[in-house]
Amino acid sequence: MDGIIRRRGQNGKKLIERDPIADLAASYAPFGILPQQVRDMSAGDRFILRAGRSRFFEILMRCIQAGIVYALDPPKEEQNGEE
Repeated sequence: MDGIIRRRGQNGKKLIERDPIADLAASYAPFGILPQQVRDMSAGDRFILRAGRSRFFEILMRCIQAGIVYALDPPKEEQNGEE
């Protein structure tokens, strides 16, 4: 399975949806958690993985924002009584 669900809507048009479990499995595959292991997990365990992934991206976003602020407005160097 490629992580995409294909079906037809009420008007006969093809609809493509992402499989949320496959999306979650793709996020954790580099850490050694296999897609089948994610599929076999309980809903509570998958919720913990989703919360962890969300927290990771929030922290990453804050680090990037801090880096941009620092690059655009670096802190002023203090002069220790020297002129």
